[in-house]
Amino acid sequence: IKKGFVSGQIMVVLVTSVMDFPKESQFVNAILERHPEITTVVQNVNNKRTSLVLGEESRVLFGNGYIEEELLGFTFRISPKAFYQINPTQTEVLYSKAIEFAGLTGNEKVLDAYCGTGTIGIIASKGAKSVIGVELNGDAVKDAAVNAELNDIKNITFYKDDAGKFMVKAAEKGEP
Repeated sequence: IKKGFVSGQIMVVLVTSVMDFPKESQFVNAILERHPEITTVVQNVNNKRTSLVLGEESRVLFGNGYIEEELLGFTFRISPKAFYQINPTQTEVLYSKAIEFAGLTGNEKVLDAYCGTGTIGIIASKGAKSVIGVELNGDAVKDAAVNAELNDIKNITFYKDDAGKFMVKAAEKGEP
C-alpha cells in the first residue's frame, strides 16, 4: 500500500504468482466497498523465488495505476514499482537541508544518482544550471520523466542506467 501524505491518494498493489486472477472484479469491488478512499488497485505478478517482492509485470485493476504526491511545492507521480520516501515530513526537511548545503548558484551541473522518481533532482533543478538523474529501475525513470513534465522542469535529463557505472563512465570522459 502506498499513500500520498498530502494528496491522500491510496494505491493497493496485490502481488500474485500468476496473472490469472479469478473473480478479480469481485475482489476489487469488495475492497473498494470496505475502503472507498482507495484510488487505484494494481496486480503485480512475481513468480520468482527471490528476495524481491515485486515482479516485472503489472496490470491496473482499478483507477489509473499510480498516485500523485506533493513535496516542497512539486507534484510527483508514483507508480507501483517506483521507490518514494515514506516519511514526507522528514523528506522535506532532509531535501531542504541538502539543497541549502549544496549552495547552488545556478551555474552547477547536478548529478542525482539513484534518482528514483526524480524528487531530489527536480527540487534541485530550480537552483542549478542542469540536472542529470540516473536510475536502474525503468519504471522509476519513466515516472521521473513524467514528473519533470508535470512540474515544467526543462533543465533535467534522466537516464536508465546503473548509477555507479554511469559515474565511472562520466569520470573517464572527464565530465564535471
